[in-house]
Amino acid sequence: MWKMCVSLLAVALLSAPVLAQGAWAADEDIGIIREKAGTLPHDEALKLLGETLGKSIEATQADPSIPDILDALEANIEATRQIREMVSGAGTVTEEQIAEVASRISTIAKSFDQIARLAPEVFERRYAELSDIDAIGQEVGFRIADANARLASLRQGNEEIDSYVRSETLSHSEIEKLRLTRQANDAEIHSLEAAVAAWGYFSERHADVMKRLGDQSENLDIFFHALKENARVYGAAASTLNMASSLETALSDLGSVENLDSLRSEMVRSWTDLMKIVDEVNDGLRLQPGM
Repeated sequence: MWKMCVSLLAVALLSAPVLAQGAWAADEDIGIIREKAGTLPHDEALKLLGETLGKSIEATQADPSIPDILDALEANIEATRQIREMVSGAGTVTEEQIAEVASRISTIAKSFDQIARLAPEVFERRYAELSDIDAIGQEVGFRIADANARLASLRQGNEEIDSYVRSETLSHSEIEKLRLTRQANDAEIHSLEAAVAAWGYFSERHADVMKRLGDQSENLDIFFHALKENARVYGAAASTLNMASSLETALSDLGSVENLDSLRSEMVRSWTDLMKIVDEVNDGLRLQPGM
């Protein structure tokens, strides 16, 4: 079960090239990029914001804590496998085995708790990166608005030229100059219409990215919740097994061997119950592939 979770997490969070946190932002702040984009022609601004969006997405997929989390999960998987081997097929669980299993489960519980506590830092960095991506969308909106405003101005200019030519007696040179102006307006309108179409496509893609990253953030939240719940489940199991060991010591002085054997059987059955609980927690975790 955890193997599947780790694989899905790796796909969702590490699918893009690994970048150090803030590696691309170190070159230029998002505010500077937006300011620069606002002064560039539409094609150059589109290229700049497209590259920035790509780098921002990569940053969301390469949080520096994720490799440590994955390593810890792999270690817990291996530790769980070893514990299963210790108890599987055993006729009677010895006092030493109970103590060893309790110790190992306690270690796993602490590991789950430690990596679950990384969640606030992960989300703090993630939301900062998502804020940058949202800022790119705002700049795209401004560029679309500017292009549409310019289109409206050019079309109004053409209407005024047409009206002026019809209502006034003009010389040949004046008519020729107006004709050339109108042709230039038409050429710019054609270019701006293409720019608006391109910006519109970019905006749709940006909105899709924001939705998918938002869904991914929800999955991350579930993932860290699962880690926290697993820490609680394993911690409770360790406590129960430690109690069994303590109870054995207490009962041994009274010669209550029969009761102890019964308790040991319950411990073996409770191990199966523990695994079912863990599986139920893990069943709720299904991270979708990343960007």
